[in-house]
Amino acid sequence: MRGVPRPDLRTELFAAADRILARDGATGLTSRAITDEADCAKGILHNHFDGLEGFLTEFAADRLQRALEQLSELPGRAGHGDILDNLTTAAVTLFDSGALPTAALISARPALATRIGAAIAADSALSASEQFFADYLIAEQTAGRLPADQDTRTIAFALVGSIHHLFFTSQGAELDPTRVRQIIRTLVRL
Repeated sequence: MRGVPRPDLRTELFAAADRILARDGATGLTSRAITDEADCAKGILHNHFDGLEGFLTEFAADRLQRALEQLSELPGRAGHGDILDNLTTAAVTLFDSGALPTAALISARPALATRIGAAIAADSALSASEQFFADYLIAEQTAGRLPADQDTRTIAFALVGSIHHLFFTSQGAELDPTRVRQIIRTLVRL
């Protein structure tokens, strides 16, 4: 409702952007579409964010952060379930949940790439995801479920790089879990 304080406005606007992305793609993310979808005043993005670009930057950063938070649970899975299943699920979740909206935005609005890249610190996000995979692999080694002679840091680096490449060559399609599992199986000798 317009004119009524909305304590969860940011959450509502991000949810509206998610719905628009799913329905209309990144090109559908206009100020008017977002505010109409969230049922709020047209100028809200300019009052609460640095315009549409500021909103989209914060939206992309939020979605990537959420994906990293999900991935942070991976090391706790050590010793439980199948190693290939755990790694495949984590890789698919990371790239499909957080990266897809960000990649779609950058593809649709190349001018935003620098701004989004600075906000999400893409290098540090990739490093963080690499560290979560390495921590998981180390924990599996410690539990005796992964051979001790495997170089877990190099495997994590190769895993993130390979899946990252697969994601960007998939042209915005969701990752094929079977293909992801095949890559991981090649990297991790069980």
